[in-house]
Amino acid sequence: MRDWGKSIQVAATYIGTIVGAGFASGQEILAFFTSYGVWGTIGILLTTGLFSWLGYKMMRIAREIGSPSYESFNKALFGPLIGRIINLMVFLTLLGVTTVMLAGSGAIFDQQFRLSYLFGILATIALAMLALSKGLERLLMVNSLVVPAMLLFSCLLLASSPETARILPHQPPTQYGFLWEAILYVSFNLAMAQSVLIPMGYQIRNVQVLRNGAILGGLGLGFMLIVAHMAMLANWNDVRLMDIPMAFITEQWNDYLGFFFVIVLYAEIFTTLISNVYGITEQLRELLTLDPRTIQLSLFTVSFAFCLFGYAQLLLFLYPLFGYLGLATLVRIGVYRRYAGAALFRR
Repeated sequence: MRDWGKSIQVAATYIGTIVGAGFASGQEILAFFTSYGVWGTIGILLTTGLFSWLGYKMMRIAREIGSPSYESFNKALFGPLIGRIINLMVFLTLLGVTTVMLAGSGAIFDQQFRLSYLFGILATIALAMLALSKGLERLLMVNSLVVPAMLLFSCLLLASSPETARILPHQPPTQYGFLWEAILYVSFNLAMAQSVLIPMGYQIRNVQVLRNGAILGGLGLGFMLIVAHMAMLANWNDVRLMDIPMAFITEQWNDYLGFFFVIVLYAEIFTTLISNVYGITEQLRELLTLDPRTIQLSLFTVSFAFCLFGYAQLLLFLYPLFGYLGLATLVRIGVYRRYAGAALFRR
């Protein structure tokens, strides 16, 4: 039972790292899956399998080669020169997403609570510093508390969604475009998730815990994706041009459930934020002899400066770019053959 409890913590941290502002708002899901109609459902099934398989492979590789962060991980997989280039890309990805999450938290305080955008960012930084004060154990604990609320929200969304049998299927622009979008979606998210998956794989020595955590995490992400996707398909004509399509759907609920959506949205932003900062800190600790809190404050200071550009502008520019940057890591992990890939889930 203790192993299963740890596996659930791993799964929750995996989910919490990936589920951020774009996911919670529905914009990410709309762009990568729902815009392809019922074909997007197949893309989500592929995504679920890839999350489980590649997430476990990443943690298992980190365990076998003894990599405490993505800094040494990518150098081991790609070699010193290419590894440095990949690490720079990952660093920029994580820093960019951290900035997007901070900007998103400020937008929530501004739009939902009528508080200052800058106050929201500063309050989030203070909470994040507190959450990061105990390292990986505190990160696991925070995600173990927040992710059940995310799953509960998905269950409420499933229960409140109208009948989807009357959905008008729309064809994708190209015959297999939805498959490429699924791969690109996994690519971006795994490039970001390696900041946490690699330290977990290194520190948690029980392979069974890692395997079960990856499977549960992949299934949890798939469930949340499919529920949001079906809800937006059922409201396609209303949400297809919206910046926050999930907001339209939850507006049909009562005020209490609408408020619950805002809380979940903020929680999803927060878990992604602290996961990214934790991963960058672990990388920089291999390169710099600085206290973790000094590194974290420096990262938040840089991100705060970029937040002045605004949330929407950052999201539209950075996310597609990061998807392409993560493809090299996805392919390299997929073809890694130190142990037989086909036997991963039997061990």
